[in-house]
Amino acid sequence: MGDKQSEFFTEYGEASRYQIQEVIGKGSYGIVGSAVDTQTGERVAIKKINDVFEHVSDAIRILREIKLLRMLHHPNIVEIKHIMLPPSQREFKDIYLVFELMKSDLHHVIKTNNDLSPRQHKFFLYQLLSGLKYIHTANVLHRDLKPKNILANADCRLKICDFGLARVSFSDAPSTIFWTDYVATRWYRAPELCGSFFSRYTPAIDIWSIGCIFAEMLTGRPLFPGKNVVHQLDLITDLFGSPEPEAIAKIRNEKARRYLGNMRKKQPVPFSRKFPNVDPMALCLLERLLAFDPKCRLTAAEALADPYFNGMAKPELEPSIQPISKLEFEFERRKLSKDDVRELIYAEILEYHPQLRQGCLRGGDHPTTFMYPSGVDRFKLQFAHLEEHHGKGERRSPLQRQNISLPRERVSPTEQNNTENNIDSERGKDNCAHLLKSASISASRCVGVIPKEKSEVEETEVKNEAVDGLSKKIAVLQT
Repeated sequence: MGDKQSEFFTEYGEASRYQIQEVIGKGSYGIVGSAVDTQTGERVAIKKINDVFEHVSDAIRILREIKLLRMLHHPNIVEIKHIMLPPSQREFKDIYLVFELMKSDLHHVIKTNNDLSPRQHKFFLYQLLSGLKYIHTANVLHRDLKPKNILANADCRLKICDFGLARVSFSDAPSTIFWTDYVATRWYRAPELCGSFFSRYTPAIDIWSIGCIFAEMLTGRPLFPGKNVVHQLDLITDLFGSPEPEAIAKIRNEKARRYLGNMRKKQPVPFSRKFPNVDPMALCLLERLLAFDPKCRLTAAEALADPYFNGMAKPELEPSIQPISKLEFEFERRKLSKDDVRELIYAEILEYHPQLRQGCLRGGDHPTTFMYPSGVDRFKLQFAHLEEHHGKGERRSPLQRQNISLPRERVSPTEQNNTENNIDSERGKDNCAHLLKSASISASRCVGVIPKEKSEVEETEVKNEAVDGLSKKIAVLQT
């Protein structure tokens, strides 16, 4: 085997090391499969994103997420372990992201465990605030925190995922472009977002979402399951009472200001009545996370210093990071074509292939176009096989390809892949399985699972979300 072949198998033959096992998630972005790294025995999740460049806006969102997850490294933030190198730099359409495999998500944990202890509540919240403090010190706003976007393992470890709606906050960002995007699933949406109250918003929107998630942990039910924007505001004011005139006066949206100003007078409900038999210190912190006025909400760092965490807080578990450089997101300032975004995403993929990246930086060419069957083609076949049988309720192993990828001029139709290993002996083994009553992972766009059955509440949320655009918000508020 020559040097070129050795380099090829080092850089691209890695596709053969992953043994796809089953489909564990599916969504509009594509599909997620669990796999085993045949070299290390580690179980991973491989997320296949289909037709990345069909819509430029979606491709830019994927670019943001990949870039952010490359730069954010924290124990409570999901990690991209690897990105498969496409067979063609200029023509690839799909992306394969390799993630650490998590057993479940916080939504499923809350739904299936009605006996979570006060210490688990505290440990969950501590991890979320620690991860959020790190995110906010980078000047990043997650903007879509909810239980399904928080992955969980049986040892109670949590990881924030799905940065598809995240943004880096730069002081000179044009608000008309930067701040008018869809943000936050409605049930976890801060009140200032329900009626476009402000032209800009702050990290306080993530703090509100964390408060809603914490309340859901305490009760096992969503705190504000609004059916539409107005219903969402009604539920919020039912708990907190009518906003003070000073708070209403700060609202820049005239229709929203008029709606809240004309609302019948409501008295706040004491948290001790709303959340009976809950630690008073937990309720005191919750009230400070859920302040109606965003300026009155705690920051993540302030919340971590709350007496509620006495005996648990450890500074080494609460790291910060330097703000992300504006140069990393220079592309936000210009109009991008599909080819532009493809080039930027390919550059991000090269970050996971350092030797090839160095070659490209030196101006060298790399033969990244291969004949079938390539490593990525193998994944396409396996995922297609899994998708077909998953729809029939079957979970069988995919067919194995018979060739290892070779450079175009060296493909041998008779060479077979004899490196397949029988792995999966550890499936189902977990010393802490009492917490997680399912071996699947989250339905989020980062790594997800298809719920076996969907509750009426979830179905209502999905149906309502589809029509909850900005125009709908304004139309409803006018009534």
